[in-house]
Amino acid sequence: MSRDQYIPIPLPSKCLVYENTDPDSILIRPFKGRDEALIAELTLENLKKKFVTIIENVIQGITPQELTSGDAKYIILWEAINSYTRDYPIDIVCEHCVQKVRVVCDLGEIDSVDLPANFKQPVETKLSDRAVNLRLLTIADEIAMFSWTKTGKSAYLYSFALSIVDEHMSIPDKLLMLEEMSTADLNEIRKFHTKYEHGPDMRVPYTCSLCGYEGKLVLPFRLDTLLEFRE
Repeated sequence: MSRDQYIPIPLPSKCLVYENTDPDSILIRPFKGRDEALIAELTLENLKKKFVTIIENVIQGITPQELTSGDAKYIILWEAINSYTRDYPIDIVCEHCVQKVRVVCDLGEIDSVDLPANFKQPVETKLSDRAVNLRLLTIADEIAMFSWTKTGKSAYLYSFALSIVDEHMSIPDKLLMLEEMSTADLNEIRKFHTKYEHGPDMRVPYTCSLCGYEGKLVLPFRLDTLLEFRE
């Protein structure tokens, strides 16, 4: 009989974007063999579908598709640390001695960026000739974007369209509006998403083994490296 031990996890969103969700009700457990079997089967084609299943298996208190992208990244980082190891080996070029070295970064030193305590969506954003209401993107949105790009279309404006809250406009209507929008107005929408980015800040310190230089690097957030099986 399975005896899964779940513990509370404080999400970077503080659950401010989830309706009727108590932050203390979000629970998580480390991966088990059945989860690793799913991870081993991840491919580009099934990535989004199996990713949701993996999250669904380890989290309680929220539907995975509702998770913001920042919260989902935080959960994956938590699993990488608590299911495998804090050590993240990576080959880099030292910015001081300009030599290629392998460094081992500590995932536990990655800071988390939280949403401000007063955050409430949708957020009204003023443009030159109108105002639009915007929301943060979710895992469901990322799945929709993945399907969109598989048809050969760009996800750039599509992601912005998904974030516009307007029950009177369809996605094609929103895309047409964005296509005709000035780049200055488009930048206001982009600034909203930048301002409210939350989740792991993948900048971590490193020490060059050749010259002793202490710097910082940005780790790539890739499932195939964060969740690979390590010794």
